[in-house]
This record gives sequence, structure tokens and C-alpha cells, in this order.
Amino acid sequence: MKATEIIRIVIFGFLGFIFMFFVQPWMYENRIIPIKDVPVGEWLSDSYTTGAGVVFAVSILATVVWYVLAANAKVTTAAETDRWRVIWWVLLLLPIISICLGISPVFNSSKDALVSLTGFYILDAIVILYWLPTGTSSPSLLMYIPPGARLLRGIFGG
Repeated sequence: MKATEIIRIVIFGFLGFIFMFFVQPWMYENRIIPIKDVPVGEWLSDSYTTGAGVVFAVSILATVVWYVLAANAKVTTAAETDRWRVIWWVLLLLPIISICLGISPVFNSSKDALVSLTGFYILDAIVILYWLPTGTSSPSLLMYIPPGARLLRGIFGG
């Protein structure tokens, strides 16, 4: 485990946290994204924060699990590398499932927010909290498993 890999994971986690718990609620509060079917303040405190918390926690968990598994991997053949590719995609299902839960009536009481919330959660969970950290920080034996990892490593280093 390299310090730079862990630092990148922490930085993307922090960015995801800022977007999910400060920027996006601010956009709803200031009516940049209008919600008319529920009181915005109540929706943010009751529905949004809880759903976002679940999406955030599950996405971070998937990223950390990938990193720990990948850091301890003993890969010697191409067939083993292909198995790890499957594991990466299976772990991606965790943030996807959390998004489905986060936009469901269990956590989201607003139909007006459904489209924007889905877009935000996809950006947050899949892109910022899972794909970017795994694409830039996967350990050397599996560094190119996440799609686009070669491009990401060229942009962010690693």
C-alpha cells in the first residue's frame, strides 16, 4: 500500500463528501434546482441527508474493499487479472444498489427531486467516490483494471 494511493482515495472521498453534503444541498436550498412538491428544508434534513449518507458510506466501503483486496492480490496470470476485473465490476454494484435505495421512497419523499438526485448520486457515488479513486489508486498489479485507468493515471499521476 502506497501513501500516494491512499492520499488520492482520501482526497476523492473528501471531494465527494463536499459535493454531497454541502454543494448539492446548497443548490436545492437556493432553488438552483427547484423542488415544489415538498418543503425543501424538511426534505433536506429528513430525506436527502439520510439517503446521501447511505450512498456515501456504501460507495466509500466499496472503494476501500477494492483497494484492500487489490493490495493483497497475488496475480501471476492473465486469467487471474480477468477475475479481478469481474470483482471490480461486482463491487461497483454496491454503489449502484445504494443509489437505487437513495432515490427510492424509503429515503426520497420528493418526486420533483428524482431526476436531479439520481444524476447527483451517479456523479457522486460512481464517478467521484468509486471510479476515480479506484482508477487512480489501484495497486500496481491491478492498476489498469478499472475502465479508463490508463487515462486517469496519465491525468492524475500514479
